[in-house]
Amino acid sequence: MKALAALSMINKNRNLPMNTKYLTAAFGLGLILFGTLIVFLFFTATVPTGNVGVITNFGKITGEVLDSGWHIVGPVDHVTEISIRTITTQTEATCFSSDLQAVNITLAVQTHITKENATNIFKNYGTEYMSQASPKILDALKAETAKYEAAQIIANRDKIRSEALKAAQERLSGFVEIEDLSIVNVAFSDEYTRAIEAKQVAQQRAEQAKYELQQAEVEADKKVASARGEAEAIQIRGDALAKNPSVIELELINKWDGKAPDSLVANGTSATSIILPLPHK
Repeated sequence: MKALAALSMINKNRNLPMNTKYLTAAFGLGLILFGTLIVFLFFTATVPTGNVGVITNFGKITGEVLDSGWHIVGPVDHVTEISIRTITTQTEATCFSSDLQAVNITLAVQTHITKENATNIFKNYGTEYMSQASPKILDALKAETAKYEAAQIIANRDKIRSEALKAAQERLSGFVEIEDLSIVNVAFSDEYTRAIEAKQVAQQRAEQAKYELQQAEVEADKKVASARGEAEAIQIRGDALAKNPSVIELELINKWDGKAPDSLVANGTSATSIILPLPHK
C-alpha cells in the first residue's frame, strides 16, 4: 500500500506545472536556510581566543565550561566569557615597617585563572574576582614589610618581593594563580624623608669635620717635625761650637763675599768670640 501511495504522489508531481515545482523547491530551501539561521542565532556561541565560556541556565551554573571556538548550545543556555589570559594589576599599598614608619608601595601583580577554577570563581566572585584577590596579596606584602625597619626596606626590596610572592601564592591557592609580582616604587612619608635628608647632611658634615681635623693633625705633625728638626740642628751647631770655637770662623769664611769686613773678631780669655764693628773711612 505504501509503495502504491508513493507511486501515486510521483505521478501527481509529474503532472504539476514547471513553475509549481520551482516554487516548491525554493520554499523547501528557504525553510532549510531559515532553520539554519535560527540555529545559528539562538543555538550557537563563539568563545574568543584566550577566554573560556561558563554556561548558565536561567542564572544557574551548569558546571560546563567551553573552550575558545564555536559551539552549539541549548536554547536557554547563556554563555559568560571569562579571560584566562595573564593580566597585570597595579595597585597602591600603605605598609608599615617594624619601626612603625609608613611606607607607600606601588605593586604590580601578574595573575591568571585556569579553566578548572573558572566555574567556582564565577559562581563565588563573578567576573570581578580580582577585587577579592587583591586584598590577600596586599596582606602578604604588608606582613613581609613589617619585618624590616624603614631604612632596611630599600636594601631588602628583592627579598621582600620574593617572600611576599610565596605568601600570596599560598593564600590564593585554588583561586587565582599568581605568576609574579613586582615592587614598582617605594616612597616614605614627607616627615621621614626630611629626617633622612637631615641625617645625611649631618653625616656629610661630620665626615667633612673629620677630614678637616685629620688635615689639621697632619699640618701640626709637619710643624712639630719641622720644629724638632730645627731644634736638633741648633743643638748640633751648639755642640759643635762648644767643642771647637773655630767653627764660627769657618762659617764666616764660608759666608764671606770677598769684601773687607766691617767688624773685627776678637778672642777673649774666656774663649768667647766677640765681633766688633770696624770704623769706616
